[in-house]
Amino acid sequence: MNILIQPLSEIGPYIADRVVRVAAAKPQALFAWTTGNTPLRTGIYQELIAREAQGQLDLSSSWFVNPDEQLGIPQAHEESYYTYMKRHFFDHIRHAEDRRFIPDGMTLDPLAECERMEQFIEAHGGIDYQLIGLGMNGHICFIEPAPALPARSFVTEIAEVNRELYAPLFGGVLADVPKQAITFGWGTVMKTRQISLVAVGAEKSDMIARALTGPITTEVPASLLQLHPNAEVVLDEAAAAGLLRAEEELTKRGISSGLKWERMQ
Repeated sequence: MNILIQPLSEIGPYIADRVVRVAAAKPQALFAWTTGNTPLRTGIYQELIAREAQGQLDLSSSWFVNPDEQLGIPQAHEESYYTYMKRHFFDHIRHAEDRRFIPDGMTLDPLAECERMEQFIEAHGGIDYQLIGLGMNGHICFIEPAPALPARSFVTEIAEVNRELYAPLFGGVLADVPKQAITFGWGTVMKTRQISLVAVGAEKSDMIARALTGPITTEVPASLLQLHPNAEVVLDEAAAAGLLRAEEELTKRGISSGLKWERMQ
């Protein structure tokens, strides 16, 4: 696994460069996007929008899938991931809505909706590039810590620690925060051809270290990325601090983590 540490201001352009290369090599590539604070803090979506406006990036023939959606809220809800993606990305580029799949949070049959997502991915040749963030409890997509993880997209219980984090977005009322979500299965993630996990901020530091230097376990879903053949982790200095300390400790004990480092100034 490759680890790239760079200034916060450089992460957006770096990820945009990756997307430009994938789209140029395969105009009909299937991308999997992420929501949350990380794309906004790093300016990833703003950078992609700017590249498209400048004619440096053409996503009009590409396909997109969002790996998750909270159940029980409509697309028009302010906190739905459908609204998030439109507000921060899709409303600002040339891209037809029928070339995207974002799970329906109001579906009457969540398991069928999971299968529809898998079929969308399979129909477009698999995911070529996936951008993911890291939850405070080590989740990726909405794959929460659990004794075991399904291989295909599934309905997950949202961990209470995350529901409490989201409560301010729902007026501070915990009861209004969805309790379940649709998300990718672990096999869905592992079949992705390229993955970039982006994490920034000191609050992610300890979990990054645990996920990348600790044991591989479904109780820390991000740790399973250690098994992916083409995954990279992009961090700012604050998020990398715990990982650097863990690496130093392993070195003192004569243990190699197997991680490949690159630091950009």
